[in-house]
Amino acid sequence: MPFPKISVVINTLNRGIELDKVLRSFSWLKYGGEFEVIVVNGPSTDNSNEVIESWLPKIRAARCDVANLSVSRNIGICMAAGEIIAFIDDDAIPEPEWLEQLAAAYSDVEVGAVGGFVYNHTGYDFQYKYCIVDRFGNADLSPPNPTPHYCFPKSEKIPHLLGCNSSFRRSALLEIGGFDEEYEYFLDETDVCLRIVDAGYVIRQLPDAYVHHKYAPSNIRGENRVPRYRYPVIKNKIYFTLKHAREFYTLDRVMLEQQRFIESQRAEVNWAVQNELLSQTDAHAFDGDVERAIKIGLDRGFEGVSPDAMITQQKIKKYAGNFLSFPVLNAVNPKAIVLVTRDFPPDHGGGIAVFNKDLAEGLAANGNIVHIVTQSLGINSVDFECGVWVHRMVIQDFELSAEARKRNVPTHIWNWSNTALQEVRRIESHRSVDVVEAPIWDCEGVAFLLDGEFPLVTSLQTTLHFWLDSHPAQRSDANWMQSFGLPMLNLEKEMMTRSQGIRAISAAIRREIELAYDFAFSDERIVIAPLGMPPDIGASSPVSENGDLTVLFVGRLEYRKGIDLLLSAVPRICKQNGRIRFRVIGDDTLTLSDGVSTFKSEFLASDENKLCLDKVVFEGRVSDDVLREAYRTCDVFVAPSRFESFGLVFLEAMRACKPVIGCIAGGMPEIISNDVNGFLVPVGDVDSLVSAIEKLSGSPELRREMGIAGQRIFNDRFTSVEMARSSVPLYELAVSNHSLDVK
Repeated sequence: MPFPKISVVINTLNRGIELDKVLRSFSWLKYGGEFEVIVVNGPSTDNSNEVIESWLPKIRAARCDVANLSVSRNIGICMAAGEIIAFIDDDAIPEPEWLEQLAAAYSDVEVGAVGGFVYNHTGYDFQYKYCIVDRFGNADLSPPNPTPHYCFPKSEKIPHLLGCNSSFRRSALLEIGGFDEEYEYFLDETDVCLRIVDAGYVIRQLPDAYVHHKYAPSNIRGENRVPRYRYPVIKNKIYFTLKHAREFYTLDRVMLEQQRFIESQRAEVNWAVQNELLSQTDAHAFDGDVERAIKIGLDRGFEGVSPDAMITQQKIKKYAGNFLSFPVLNAVNPKAIVLVTRDFPPDHGGGIAVFNKDLAEGLAANGNIVHIVTQSLGINSVDFECGVWVHRMVIQDFELSAEARKRNVPTHIWNWSNTALQEVRRIESHRSVDVVEAPIWDCEGVAFLLDGEFPLVTSLQTTLHFWLDSHPAQRSDANWMQSFGLPMLNLEKEMMTRSQGIRAISAAIRREIELAYDFAFSDERIVIAPLGMPPDIGASSPVSENGDLTVLFVGRLEYRKGIDLLLSAVPRICKQNGRIRFRVIGDDTLTLSDGVSTFKSEFLASDENKLCLDKVVFEGRVSDDVLREAYRTCDVFVAPSRFESFGLVFLEAMRACKPVIGCIAGGMPEIISNDVNGFLVPVGDVDSLVSAIEKLSGSPELRREMGIAGQRIFNDRFTSVEMARSSVPLYELAVSNHSLDVK
């Protein structure tokens, strides 16, 4: 069947931020045909106009001068040039297959309306599946299946579609006159569904075509989602029952229904006041709203539908226009990719969290459907963030499988990995998952490896073996090693030898792991794919030529990061140059072997350092905004690590156009070109470190040249887009190896 042209209509009012999000989500819609996007903006007073203008000419737009949803929808219908009109709320996000699944139902010529499931604000639980409504407008959400048997003219009950996920044949809508503009809000789509069925059409309720409804505040409901202004709700209920129920029930029965509804609304208001969700002022206003709603609802209901309240040829002529196809991201062979990571912003920082965020957004920008499965400390939720579906899951308890018991997998490791596996299986019920990637740290992909259902990529960052090098107390604890250390070391090795794909973020990490774990990676399973990050959109400060000069360190204050070397160099540098200031950012609470002292406390307590204490600022952990400001305003970045599997901090400095100093170890030489964008010094060599800092501090021109070179290297090799591009061969390799492994 040929794909029909679809007009997607968004009716918006004072939701500029939400509107921009839903428009962005359309870039990932997977539809074989063409669709256009029409935005009808009500009398908004926020930034909605600016948002709409920023999307022109990709969309078509119009203005609705009244805060009336039915009027706005009718404008959208008159503008629409597609065969099908799909409505979605301005605070809702469709899943990629939404239009494709809606369109397929229209192959039956008797179908006049189609809708799908709606998730509530959590993105995990449903607001709406199947529903039927009666001629009073009462909804029954209990049906477990679609109810097409109610689709016949004058049926007392009909299948119902929720307005934020509903679609109609344009010809059917025009046949019935569109939306009744008496309904400014509430029962508007119910009225249309009844008239569609009465006109002889079938309403098709789908078990998919998912939309996520985020419940943004409106002129009707507040931040707590409790309706404050109930006049239109009560007025429209009265109007609706007089319009649709009098043919089936006596007038006394209709009036009784109206009274019951008003009392239920009063009870809701009283409850909300008692629970401080509404104020006493709201309660007093309700009484006035009821009185006015009854009068106007009865008057309008007995008068009948006004011809001016429906679509007319004059309205169609006023708003009609040409179809404008909306541009989507056209990736070559796009994939559905799941990244599993317990750590993810904003609740977690660190290298793995930042890596996964940047990778996910880079992959999404290339047109892939990307999911992040991460930990939640509250509730299960799914949100669409920067083109990525972020699943935050509460960790569940699972019994160890036989294979997990055989490997002595620690319970907490198994629980998280299995929680992630169950969520990926749920994602698989929506779309085929091509590949799953998880970090080697904590063997987060172990449940996937042992299950074997999905192609698995394991990304190499710091392993437990390297962590133990800087935590000798754990390595010497026989009980800890027996219960946790050795099983995890063995499990890491199995993950690295059996995963269908291995991401090595540097050639150095491959060499170091092969040496430490005494094996060789298969060339058919490993890809060197360096890390990357988005370009810095902020302006960096100019190179300091006069006044104080800032040297920045970012990282945990631990032995592996070489903070002891930098702090040893500080007094010598300050003695030679009183203008230099040192800014130290990172967790400074990690204790030394005595379990009490820290590198910070030892530095501050040393008599040798008293003359330079005012030159060093320990800032501890800081926010992302402060960190970005630190990179932009420093003059030199230094991180004399004894080992870095890659060295993301150097990229952060390079993109801010700063010269960098690192060591000849790990992945640092793969980022820093000595004498080009900075200096590489021997590991542990304080004299060389002092010399490198002094060279840069003494030459503004050298700092400028190296900073420019570093930024050029970053833009050429280390952006998140480049990281995503280099990941494609890795995922294809994993898929191919998985097909061989399961044979």
